[in-house]
Amino acid sequence: MKPYIEVAVAFASALVGGDFARANALLVPELRTQLTPDGLREKFYGMFRGYSGGEPRSVHFDEEFQMYDWPDKRADDVGWAYVGIEGDGFVEAVSVVVAKINGALLIREIEWGRP
Repeated sequence: MKPYIEVAVAFASALVGGDFARANALLVPELRTQLTPDGLREKFYGMFRGYSGGEPRSVHFDEEFQMYDWPDKRADDVGWAYVGIEGDGFVEAVSVVVAKINGALLIREIEWGRP
């Protein structure tokens, strides 16, 4: 598994596990201040609470749903990944852009929910 995919899966796994502080630590500094651990919890549960009272159970990643090149890619961007999130009564996902910032792979952009 490519390192940027490992970051994406670790982020989704932290969300599913309820470790929003760990998920927050995987964000670029600018995004980290915008999305506190409580903010991440709100965004995460906001994906499915409107139609399901179930709890998140697992993440699913398929190699088909990743890119290392796309039209709006920035110089520091390393890759994009779509990670499925499965729970009781729902299937959702997060799409993330991972960038290399000061030598560390961190998430600079998050899209919440399935397209």
